[in-house]
Amino acid sequence: MKFAEAADELQRREYARLKAATIPRPEQLRSMTAAQLRTEVAALWEALGHDIKTMPDADELVHVLGGRKYITICGNPVDRQPATAAALRRLRDRVVAGGADRGFYISVRGFTAEARHFAETAPVRLLDCERFLQAVGRVRNAVKISPVYQAMCRHCGDIVRHSLDDSAPKHCANGHTVPQPIARADFEKPRTPAQPVTAMLPGAFRPAIGKHLVMSPKAARRRAIKTHNYRRWRAQASHLPYSSE
Repeated sequence: MKFAEAADELQRREYARLKAATIPRPEQLRSMTAAQLRTEVAALWEALGHDIKTMPDADELVHVLGGRKYITICGNPVDRQPATAAALRRLRDRVVAGGADRGFYISVRGFTAEARHFAETAPVRLLDCERFLQAVGRVRNAVKISPVYQAMCRHCGDIVRHSLDDSAPKHCANGHTVPQPIARADFEKPRTPAQPVTAMLPGAFRPAIGKHLVMSPKAARRRAIKTHNYRRWRAQASHLPYSSE
């Protein structure tokens, strides 16, 4: 197919355009690598008019807006612990050393109480998962992007229009079939179903399931006899003298 290379390039451009307009969910952010999260953060700052001075995959993002310099550090989403005050002190030191106006620390795992207390009087601002998604939502919702995108026929190079929500193949002007190359599932992961409480408890704490609720008359009579004999033995044993020999 002589148009395969051009079709791949168009697909990459459309994928990047649609991905930039998709708002991730919290579980998606928490499953990202540190580099992927920094890329999302850099895209947010650029959408807000900031000029990124460092590479998006740098350990810290230096960005400028209106002549003011800012430094952003992202916590690693793989680390399930909330960001601590020690991490904010390192950011504060970088702000001071770099002569920046303010620092931003983004943690999709949240912050400890000590970290939030530290930020109240330090030149740093905190964005947890919820606040970060709110900022992303305000930027990306401001520009409504249709789920319709372009795809190229690999046989003749004709352009057809596909939709993220419609998996039906399209046909170009020359009658060639053009399958859907990009779907909504490419951007959105399925929501993790909530587990029942008992599924999250260790086996020792799960409520026991009665296996003998329904008993045969013979088994019930045997259990009653054993219970009676045991109680009788305890009553008699309580009056026996104790021998230390």
